[in-house]
Amino acid sequence: MFNDMSSAERLSHHVSGQARPDVDASSADHAETSAGKRLVALEIASTLSGMTFPERRTALLILSGLVRSECDICTLKATFNELMAAKAIPLLTALRHHCACTFRHALHTMKVVTIIARRLGIERQEHASICAGALLHDIGKLSIPIGLLRLARKLKPAEMEKIRQHPEIGYEAISDRRVFGWNAVLDIVRHHHERLDGTGYPLGLMGNQISLRARCVSVADMFSALTENRPYRAALTAENAFRILSDTAEAGKLDHQVVGALGSGLGLAVAPS
Repeated sequence: MFNDMSSAERLSHHVSGQARPDVDASSADHAETSAGKRLVALEIASTLSGMTFPERRTALLILSGLVRSECDICTLKATFNELMAAKAIPLLTALRHHCACTFRHALHTMKVVTIIARRLGIERQEHASICAGALLHDIGKLSIPIGLLRLARKLKPAEMEKIRQHPEIGYEAISDRRVFGWNAVLDIVRHHHERLDGTGYPLGLMGNQISLRARCVSVADMFSALTENRPYRAALTAENAFRILSDTAEAGKLDHQVVGALGSGLGLAVAPS
């Protein structure tokens, strides 16, 4: 089954460990599937022996992230199958080696977006594509020099312009895949930095020009970034990060409904001013 027993043991530890208590009673059905998700993830893991060690490690980390997320068993399977069919694991492995913090951010964003997708009642196949898109949303940063990604100061205009190229670069890098549901993934990769008021990039889309799936990943991406340690600042608390999201939605840049869904899932709300 496993050629690399240490990887198997790590996955077993991740998927059999005690999960974070659910913050919303409406997630009871998720809790009922947790044991099943662990078993399914272990079954999938047992089929990965043909991969190289680095790719197998990446796959196991993704499976662990899916188990710890709020997706159900079918969405877990569909997400992983979509990534495998698109041969995306090697790309994500390259990203993990290029910039480990960017890969960890992708996993975190995927977990956050499942909270949103469940609260919005997004159907299963779309939910799987959203998970895959969240994992790949920053794949274009493979082309960004690691020194630029790790800068601990405010970016200069030319440096910011380089960073802002990553959605288009990522889109081009994975646009040749012929996989069911992949257009949704491409949409997320290209448009996760668009803003409802047209101030985002790369295309300056506005309002309904931005899909719900891209809006969901935009919110998850921003929340994840704010609650992670970065070279230029310490992580914010979930409460402070959510306040920033709420203020950004109030300014017309993020979707109120999507931000509200995240707040509901996390048990957070905007304090009265």
